[in-house]
Amino acid sequence: MAIYLGTTLISSNPTGTGKLYIGTQAFCNAYLGTTQVFDNCSVPNSNVRLTVVNNVGTGSFVTGNPTGTIKSGQPGTAYAAFSSSVGLDQYYTFATGPTISGQVGGTFPASGTAGTTTTIDGSLNYNPPPSTGTYTLLESGSAGPGVTFNTADANPQTGTIGSSTYSWTITAALANGYTATSGITINGQPAINSGTAGPTTGAFTLTGDINQASANITATYGGSSAVQTYTYNYTLQNNVSNSTASKSVVNLLGGASYDGANTITGPANSTWDMKGSAAPNSGYEWSGGSRPGSADQTVSGTMPSNNSGSTTITLTGTTQIITTQITVSTYNGACANDACINSSGSSIVYYTGSLPTSVFSNSSLSSPYSDGIYAISGGNALTVYSGTGTQNSCTNSLNTFSNIGNAGSYPAACSNAAGSSDVYFGSSSFQASTTIYDVNTGCSTVGSGFLSNGSQWIQTSGTGTVINVGSC
Repeated sequence: MAIYLGTTLISSNPTGTGKLYIGTQAFCNAYLGTTQVFDNCSVPNSNVRLTVVNNVGTGSFVTGNPTGTIKSGQPGTAYAAFSSSVGLDQYYTFATGPTISGQVGGTFPASGTAGTTTTIDGSLNYNPPPSTGTYTLLESGSAGPGVTFNTADANPQTGTIGSSTYSWTITAALANGYTATSGITINGQPAINSGTAGPTTGAFTLTGDINQASANITATYGGSSAVQTYTYNYTLQNNVSNSTASKSVVNLLGGASYDGANTITGPANSTWDMKGSAAPNSGYEWSGGSRPGSADQTVSGTMPSNNSGSTTITLTGTTQIITTQITVSTYNGACANDACINSSGSSIVYYTGSLPTSVFSNSSLSSPYSDGIYAISGGNALTVYSGTGTQNSCTNSLNTFSNIGNAGSYPAACSNAAGSSDVYFGSSSFQASTTIYDVNTGCSTVGSGFLSNGSQWIQTSGTGTVINVGSC
């Protein structure tokens, strides 16, 4: 308690040892009326400090007086017992206890601070209500065409935290017509081995404890696959004589391909059309005039799921030699001109290709035509020698030139014409003829020189060819 003189503090008695004096007389109590305003008659207070030892542990806490609580009083006087207890966190219950010891009263020490200890013992059970965790399957990655991944298990999955598990069985399926080119994996674990052909399946199970409220479980897929290919053999049998066969594969669908020879490659169920066709060789034609359907075939094909497919197309049909027929005279001339000029009668000559070639008297080309020189109907002559026919040009008629002068010069020829009895022959008029013959069969020509009919002259070469003309 403080005492002031005016506004000046003359004693605050901070330690309880201050004194008041009247003159030289000290005193320890002072009253204002009946109110004590100064008391320094007692000794200083002492203290008791509490320590609480909580052996119950996690899930508990101290209630009431905690560690560090202090009581103060006059030394030797009594103090009441401290009051401490224990509380529990949610979902905790006592398995044993609690027991509290050391919680009694006492007296204040002579001075300073003394300690007292309260001990709390016991054990706990933790019984939280069941909690639910939700786990979700996430999928990533792929393994190429023809591969699928599926699970029949629920997604997401829920369960009690701490006592439940999650489980997904994932099935990898490789479809028919595909091959695993590397191992098909789920989270790095093999499901389908490399080199395996579909259809096939493999499975892997993802499982574990549900120990939290939510989580994502990842399934990562890997590997590679490709369309499985097969082969199909296509052969062509050509039974058409005197012909050349060709084959092709067209309308390839579904991934089929053709090597241009005998092999078709493709996945199962790919399709195509195989064509085979025969054509007569040179000098032959189809019997009956047109190609039969049996010599031009198209067969459709479908790739089976194995390597045993094959097709043979057999072409059949009949060809015959292409023959040319010409009509010739039966008169056998001494030369081409004679045959044409004196043509008579008719006969048929058969051959293939073009002249010169072998010629025959029958359409089956088995009887060679007789040697000779024959006029061909329509012009020219056919010379047959040792069965081979050759076509030659010829003159069909000759004009007769009478009273023709013949000399070494045209003046002399012009002069000799009068009274001459010489006769010559040509295919046109005197000066228009290209060649001059000295016989009416046309088999012999005049030599070189000059000929004249008295008004015109011509000059001939050594082969009878007219090389110059003029007037007398």
